Amino acid sequence: MYRMIILHGRLTALLLFAALSLQASSQGTSVTGTVTDHRGVSIVGVRVCQTGSANCTATDISGMFHLVMVPETESRLTVNCPGFTTADVEIDESTEFPVKVTLIPMYLEAEKWEDETELIPEANVITRSSIGFDAILTDFSEFTALLGSHNTEAMNYFAVTGPEIGASFPRFYTGFGIGMGYNYKEDYDTLVVDLKNTLFKLSLGYDIISSRRIRMTPIVSLRLMKSRLRNYPGERKVPLEEYLLKKETDLRFNQAMAVAGLNLEYLMYSGNRGMSDYWSFGIFGGYAVKLNRVPWIRSDGNRITTNSAIRLNPLTAGISISYYSAPK
Repeated sequence: MYRMIILHGRLTALLLFAALSLQASSQGTSVTGTVTDHRGVSIVGVRVCQTGSANCTATDISGMFHLVMVPETESRLTVNCPGFTTADVEIDESTEFPVKVTLIPMYLEAEKWEDETELIPEANVITRSSIGFDAILTDFSEFTALLGSHNTEAMNYFAVTGPEIGASFPRFYTGFGIGMGYNYKEDYDTLVVDLKNTLFKLSLGYDIISSRRIRMTPIVSLRLMKSRLRNYPGERKVPLEEYLLKKETDLRFNQAMAVAGLNLEYLMYSGNRGMSDYWSFGIFGGYAVKLNRVPWIRSDGNRITTNSAIRLNPLTAGISISYYSAPK
């Protein structure tokens, strides 16, 4: 009786092992891989199917996919994405995993990319030249008692336009920009209120979405906001006694801040060959934090101290038009 129980147990284990082996073999090959464009940038949402079947999957945010092949069906993958030429990949015993699939944009001429080694340009750096508009809502009300409302009201809005030069690496961006504000000049009683705004910024970003038409980039930037306020007599000829009585005001306010936000670009191609030459229109929204509690103030030869602060509306916005180009 004891021998029968042992024999029955061994037979059951053998049958279970055979069943598991049969099930594993019936599931087919498990295929993993990545999909990128010809620059090496991962593509999200690419449809990857076993050719001739409804067995499909899609790439994730990193461009990766996983697909279990159905037995007795073609051992080939069909990879397609709107705006790109469809790619076919043969899967056999010699295939190395993860499979690397490169999709070519349809606007590129096929004969230009006959050699797969040419899919990624030699230049991995793309330069960016842009012109942008940045707006920051400021509040100089704490200086009203000292400077007068005619000055602080003029300073309560900070807007600049200017160029930015940067470089894009695969998914990374860094740039430096200078913005110049319009020259505000207004007569107040016998004085002229003269205001000039300037902005310097250093930006770092990383593309979380980079498709043929849309690019979404979180950006962190360091900014230095500079405002120069001058008051001087409005008359062309001023007696010396009056000039000394109404001494000219010349103050330079400097406020540092950090801004974190999101830049969204729509890409427009100029028809040139290669992915590197294109235009973009972008909008930016961010949140600003002051780095110095009170502004650094300077005048001719003097550093001015104060306990008054510039208040900031933390929400900032901007727009830009950019041109991207890679060295040929």
